[in-house]
Amino acid sequence: MKKLIVIGLLLIILIVGGSIYFMDNLQTTATFVDIPPVQFSQDLKAGANAFTLIDVRTIDEYNAGHIANSKQSDYYQTEVFTTFLGTLDKKGKYLVYCRTGKRSSLVMQMMRDMGFTNVSDLQGGYNAWVANGLPTEQ
Repeated sequence: MKKLIVIGLLLIILIVGGSIYFMDNLQTTATFVDIPPVQFSQDLKAGANAFTLIDVRTIDEYNAGHIANSKQSDYYQTEVFTTFLGTLDKKGKYLVYCRTGKRSSLVMQMMRDMGFTNVSDLQGGYNAWVANGLPTEQ
């Protein structure tokens, strides 16, 4: 009789523990997309406070011109960059960009691997943004 009670309790613990683990790791709303410059601009305007805009270029590239209200963190400064990403809310909404889209696509994958759930990449990067005549600042 005691064995049945112990087995029953263990079964309950496994079911409850498994359910908690499953619910904590369920990501049904994950979004990772490349967005063309004009749509990227519209998304920024529509939800200016809903998104965090991240420029992953070097500080020199950033100082030469960037998209307004972007936070700069250099992808090539690996330790500093990883620490920066670690300070962000993984459930937040992020728009990332670099010069041509290569670094930012790597960053989007990196953020996915770190557990972020909503990251969009500027297709063609800052160069495409400028080529579309969208506003920049220095």
